[in-house]
Amino acid sequence: MGSTAIAADSKTTAYDPHTPGFGLCLTYGFGTIAIAVLLHTVTTYFPALMTTVLGQSPALAGLLLTLSKLYDIVVDLFVGNRIDRTEARMKTRRRTMLAGSVLGAVSFFLLFSPPDIDGPWLIIVLSAMLLLYSTGYSLFAVPYVAMGPDIARSYDGRTRLMAFRTFFSAIGQMGALAGAAWLVEMGNGGLEGYRLMGAVLAVVIFATQLSAWAGTRVVPEPVPHPPSERIGFMATARQLLRNRPAVMLLSAKLLQYISLAVNISSGLLFKLNVLQIGYEGQAQLSIAQNIAMGVCTPLWLMAGKRFGKKNCYLASIALYGIVMLSWLLEDNSITMFGLLSRGVLQGIGAGGMILMSLAMLPDVMQHDMKVNGVRRDGVYSSVYAVFEKTGFALGAALIGTYLSLAGYQATTGGALVQQSQSAIDALYFGNAIAPALLLAVSFLIMLFYPLGKANIDEQGKPA
Repeated sequence: MGSTAIAADSKTTAYDPHTPGFGLCLTYGFGTIAIAVLLHTVTTYFPALMTTVLGQSPALAGLLLTLSKLYDIVVDLFVGNRIDRTEARMKTRRRTMLAGSVLGAVSFFLLFSPPDIDGPWLIIVLSAMLLLYSTGYSLFAVPYVAMGPDIARSYDGRTRLMAFRTFFSAIGQMGALAGAAWLVEMGNGGLEGYRLMGAVLAVVIFATQLSAWAGTRVVPEPVPHPPSERIGFMATARQLLRNRPAVMLLSAKLLQYISLAVNISSGLLFKLNVLQIGYEGQAQLSIAQNIAMGVCTPLWLMAGKRFGKKNCYLASIALYGIVMLSWLLEDNSITMFGLLSRGVLQGIGAGGMILMSLAMLPDVMQHDMKVNGVRRDGVYSSVYAVFEKTGFALGAALIGTYLSLAGYQATTGGALVQQSQSAIDALYFGNAIAPALLLAVSFLIMLFYPLGKANIDEQGKPA
């Protein structure tokens, strides 16, 4: 992340619940690399694998992703409730994370190494791999996110901790997009390239998840609050809906996840068929975006302290939405400057959106505990994950169906064909118009978000 943001306490080894030390922030942040690789690689490259290598329709690719995300929602809710209803919260979370690390890495490799079969059996195998992948993702991600409020227990401390997650999210996205593109390109865009990519990134996934699991062993069990009471689903839902800041944050994130899913599910196809810059162009854009995202993270951290999380969140949403809309101006005559400048601006906007939303989630968890008197970090983490999965499910299904209806032609062996004008228009819609519109609505929602440093720190004071 650079010495500007994280060198200040590099000599600190004792656990401080208000300002976590460098080593804990570092190892915890590594886990975000795995989450980013798991999420963005599958969302970006599974549709491309299906439509340019396996000869399947984009609608089928979107349907399979959607069904796996819907299944994932059930797993998220189960895991969230399980890790809340135990006194040994940290121990249970870390055990669950370890199981997810193994399953996630193995299933990711298998997903991008499909057997040499065709027809219904291929679809059955890919569906099974997606379900295993979704299970592994949830087993790691839900307890990982739930740890945040226990690792850092102050308003600014959470922002600082999440700055590490944001920085490593940039690294993970670079691996998921640029690294994956480079590995697939080594196989000439064919199945061997996808198998190589799956093997290499599976190792990265497991190593970074294991680091987060090992590093969080220093976090003690949270003692002030007992396990969550076993109240009914409807009662829990009513209490969550009374948490107005949480509803607003999660609603905005849902729209942003739909926007992101639509964009990245169609984005690679847009670059291949419209911009005609190939996997190399995908890698160049991703490198520019994620370097900018990592470099600007300390700046967003300082801005969050000075101007508040809400204001910085709004600014980053606006910037990202404008950049999305600007893709309407480009075609196969795009220049290197046009490509890389958008990558840099997307990275700056994405960095602010990720950091501020991650830092605001523990705030709404604390607000819920103040209002309802129940500690439900696992429930909120699972609900957050449900919104993420729902957004990606809806986005992937909608854009996949739209591309098929618009006449997008699937191919095999990595070959590309001249697409119809209606298919090209659909790719513009998925890569630019739809994401910008969804981001605009999320911006309007967050204008009315009420929580800030003063009321959060006041809630956090002991009675």
